[in-house]
Amino acid sequence: MKHNTHIYLAVKGIEFLYEGLGNLCYAESNRKAFASTITKYRRRGKTLQRMLMHYQNVINEATWAPDDILNDKSQYHTFKLFTEREFQNSSNFAKETYKGTYHRASGGGGLPYKVDHLARVISDMDKLRRYNDRCSMNQIMYQYLMISHYIVDAHIPMHCDLRDDPPSPNDTKKPKNGLYYSDSLHGKIEQLWEDAVNPIAIGEDIIEVKRKNNDLPPTDLSQQIQFNVTNNEHCREIKPYVIPEDNLMSYMIDLCIQTKERALLLFPIAAPSDWDKELFPTMTREIFAQIISNLITVWIWIWGEK
Repeated sequence: MKHNTHIYLAVKGIEFLYEGLGNLCYAESNRKAFASTITKYRRRGKTLQRMLMHYQNVINEATWAPDDILNDKSQYHTFKLFTEREFQNSSNFAKETYKGTYHRASGGGGLPYKVDHLARVISDMDKLRRYNDRCSMNQIMYQYLMISHYIVDAHIPMHCDLRDDPPSPNDTKKPKNGLYYSDSLHGKIEQLWEDAVNPIAIGEDIIEVKRKNNDLPPTDLSQQIQFNVTNNEHCREIKPYVIPEDNLMSYMIDLCIQTKERALLLFPIAAPSDWDKELFPTMTREIFAQIISNLITVWIWIWGEK
């Protein structure tokens, strides 16, 4: 995602923190038995929401720091997966295999590992703050906003699809018996999202107009990315989860696999560059709703018992 989209989604994650936790999901519990847990999580969420709102002044920098300051895109912003469906008999290129089906090639990025590691660092920082006051709440909230960048990237189909990363002629670490899509397609789709976000985010005073091409009218896609916390239908679309068995790593890997499956729908195996423009608006809505939901999911997991 581009800069303003990252800012917009982080703000929406904060806005929906309390209301979204009213839809908290946990596969192993029915709604009635889970009611007390939902109440507990909403109390936590309300406190965390207040803290994040208090430190929103750093949101522009923090949400973009992984690209602009840390610059760890190739290592930790992607999780490039491939399957036998698009690259037949190519499992020998796998550095790792998940669920017996999803392969990650060498150099395919370690996005779930980054989220898991950073989440635990943030949790440790908070423990240190309460023990000896060595970490400030400003530092901790900055990290909460920064990790949002990696969580967002886990939902982008191109970030979890090896076909977005064509091999060079001398590259022996990626299969070449299948089709990759155009290397310009990634930027084009992210720009469509950015163009849809800009007028909405400007209208809600989330971002300021800093470039002449920011201040443009809504696009055909703008309605798909708009989420208003006062809209009951929008609230129902936000569905955070209790992370099963407290295992954030597995949760993030499963999320990247789901994103890979979206990539296979959006970029057909037979002609990946001929992306499905009819599916794209509906998929955009699903992606943005899931991003907001999972920002809440991971944030509340880090916040834990307070």
